Amino acid sequence: MARWKIVFSKEAHKQFNRLPTGYHNKVELLLQKLAHNALLDIRHIKGELATFRIRLGKYRILFKRFENDMTYLVFRISTRGDA
Repeated sequence: MARWKIVFSKEAHKQFNRLPTGYHNKVELLLQKLAHNALLDIRHIKGELATFRIRLGKYRILFKRFENDMTYLVFRISTRGDA
C-alpha cells in the first residue's frame, strides 16, 4: 500500500505548535494514519475542490489532497468554530 506524504503550511505549523500538550500526540497519530490510508472521519468540504477535514475532538484539521504527487497539504488546525 502506498504511503502519502504529509506537508504543513506555515500557518498550520504555527497552529500545531500552539495546540494544548495532549493534542500534539493525537494529531501526530492521526496524520500517520492518514498517510497510511486508514479509515478516518474524513469529510469533503462543500464548494472546495479536493479539500477535506478530519475531526479530532473539538479540533478540525483541514487539508488538500494532491493525487499526482501523493501529498496531503495540511493548511489549518483549529477549533470547530474557527474552521
